[in-house]
Amino acid sequence: MILPKLSAAILSMALLGSAYAAPNIDPDTSLDQWVVMSGATNGAADALGASEEDLDKHRTTARAHLTRYATEHGAQIEQFEALFERGMIEGKKLVEDRASLASVKGQNAISGFRHDISIDYETVKDALDT
Repeated sequence: MILPKLSAAILSMALLGSAYAAPNIDPDTSLDQWVVMSGATNGAADALGASEEDLDKHRTTARAHLTRYATEHGAQIEQFEALFERGMIEGKKLVEDRASLASVKGQNAISGFRHDISIDYETVKDALDT
């Protein structure tokens, strides 16, 4: 379940395009919640017309970095696919429900999404450690 405190972060991320750019993330955000936010980035980009190839690359990058982070910190992400899919639905819905905002911020969201496709692990690690 997506915690209510993440709703603003998911909306912000969906409009910024990057799960790792969301401001004021609670330091106690779980890895599962990061997976949901990454999925929301993907869903928002899908709603804004990103290609299937880019959506797949983004998912692969998110999985690799979040799984690596979990392993390095003695944790596991047991349901990556289900959590990512949940985030995709939420991100897509947020963009579609706020079409007027998305049309203004659409290019920023796609730029942030493209950044996350090839984001380096250290940047993700720094965001998760904040």
